[in-house]
Amino acid sequence: MRGDEEVPAGWPARLPAPLLFRGCARGALLSWAPHRAVAVVKQMRAARTRAAVLRAAAVEIDRDGYAGTSLVRICAAAGISLGALTFHFPAKAILADELQDRGSAMTRAAVTRVLALPASPLRLARALLLAVARLLEAETEVRAAARLTRERPREAADWTAAWLPELHRLLEQAGAEGQLSRSVDPEAVTVLTAHLVTGVDAHLRLRAHTGPDPEPGAGAPRDVVGQLAEVWDIVLYGASATGPPRPERGDQE
Repeated sequence: MRGDEEVPAGWPARLPAPLLFRGCARGALLSWAPHRAVAVVKQMRAARTRAAVLRAAAVEIDRDGYAGTSLVRICAAAGISLGALTFHFPAKAILADELQDRGSAMTRAAVTRVLALPASPLRLARALLLAVARLLEAETEVRAAARLTRERPREAADWTAAWLPELHRLLEQAGAEGQLSRSVDPEAVTVLTAHLVTGVDAHLRLRAHTGPDPEPGAGAPRDVVGQLAEVWDIVLYGASATGPPRPERGDQE
């Protein structure tokens, strides 16, 4: 019965719509539900496969670099076939791009949390640096993104762009507010910080893939983030009580 037809004599004037179409709706639901369930299962399986590929690729690239990592090794580490991998990532470059994007996104999120803290620019710069170091220590995908940025410049998202410009901005703001010595160039401090983070990244990568105690009797691993905090404080406040040395004749030549 169409909706524009009159109700036959003897029918209830206000027959509920579910009763009119119950049989039709039930049949449609029964035919639709299995297909929907299968689609959901496939989506979940695809998401798990994609996540497994990214985790395995992050470990392999973090350890051996972009050139030293093959799709076959990633498949073996993830426990999937090459066909399953290439379904999600047709080429190694596409997989590397995704890792750089993910590592950069994780870092930007951490930077955003730091910038929301109620602190002076100099303290925020310190907190930002240590947040980046903690990410490198805890997240293999972030270390992979950092390594890929060095090995594939201008190919995908630059991981340092997720945090270094904000650090530079904070240092410039600190200088403008008189928190830095007039002789300190924020650009030079930014460059030094980038080198410090590169060293921390390399140290954490070595520790992650060779173990915390590679030499007998070496003792417990040192707190890398704590060491970086100490070095940063030395950079900011100096280690000399007498000021910088006067330039000698040989330094000017």
